[in-house]
Parts: sequence; C-alpha cells; structure tokens
Amino acid sequence: MVKYEVIVTTSNLAQATTMNNVFIKLVGTDGESNRTWLTSILGTATFILGAQSKFNVSCPATLGKLVLIELDKKALPLLPEDSWFPSKVQVKSPEGNTYNFPIYRWINDFEVHLFREGTALRIFEDSHHLGKYCREKELKLRERQYCWDVYEEGLPHCIQVDNPLSLPCEVRFSFTKTTQFLLTASTG
Repeated sequence: MVKYEVIVTTSNLAQATTMNNVFIKLVGTDGESNRTWLTSILGTATFILGAQSKFNVSCPATLGKLVLIELDKKALPLLPEDSWFPSKVQVKSPEGNTYNFPIYRWINDFEVHLFREGTALRIFEDSHHLGKYCREKELKLRERQYCWDVYEEGLPHCIQVDNPLSLPCEVRFSFTKTTQFLLTASTG
C-alpha cells in the first residue's frame, strides 16, 4: 500500500466554507485511486474559511505521474446544500514529487469536477487521454458560458446572459456591486 498526502486549502472568500462531505479521486498515468472521503477529527469544520486540511489517500500501487483529480461533495442529511470555494489541492506522492492543482472555483452541486495538474502544457504535450478529455470539456464549458451577443447593431457586443445571476459564480459581481446596479436601474 502506498500513501499520497493530500492538502486541501479552502479560500478566504466569504461563504467559501462547506459542511458537506468532500470526496477525491487521484488519477495518474499508471492508474487511479478509489474515490476517497476526506474526513478528519474536525468533522464538518474540516473545510472552513481559510483552512488547510491534510489527508492520506491509500492506493494498492503507485499511480505514476498525477494527471488530474476528481472532486465532489455530498450533503449531510440534516444540513442544507452549500457552495464551497477551494483554492487549491496539493498532493505529495510517495516518490517525493509534489503536484499542485489550482481550483479557484465554486463547487455548487454534487457533480464530479475534474481539475488538471497545474503544470502548463501545450496541447501536443498533453499526452494522457484523460488530460485531453478534461481540457476539451473545460473549453466547451467556457465557450458555452462566455459567448457574445449583439445587443444592438453598431454597439459593442456584450456577454450573452439572461441576468447577472446566470453568470458562473466565479465572475459574478459582488453583493455591493450588484446592489449598486439594482439601485441605478431602479432610479433610472
């Protein structure tokens, strides 16, 4: 059995904390780990604002070079669904290598989210099939979320959304800015 040390950092943003159960799966060039529940003696306070939490993920054999991680969360029966904003995940392999996975995204649902390792790779250097799949999936999502719309001919294009709340959480305006927009819109 080999152990990978996983360090999960939760952001300092307001309401970045989650009380949900968080799960991780490590994917490498030579295999993948089982989906592992990240739990500690802190219980639901493990992923509080600004926390750095350490866990061990056990695998029967080494996974090779880590390509990506899969993160997801599940709500506890008596607690409401909440959003979580992890900053990064750092994984230390038994061979002594450190892999960094920048997250910097809100996780609002119970879907599995894929995050590639932070080393910058050009498209032809991304040789692992899951790395390529993750890149394509991310590009398609961004293309769908950030497409342009013609408000009126002759004016610059604007982003195609129904309202500011339909934007992805990472790019929405802050509460203060949203309040200013609404106040300006209501006063004319």
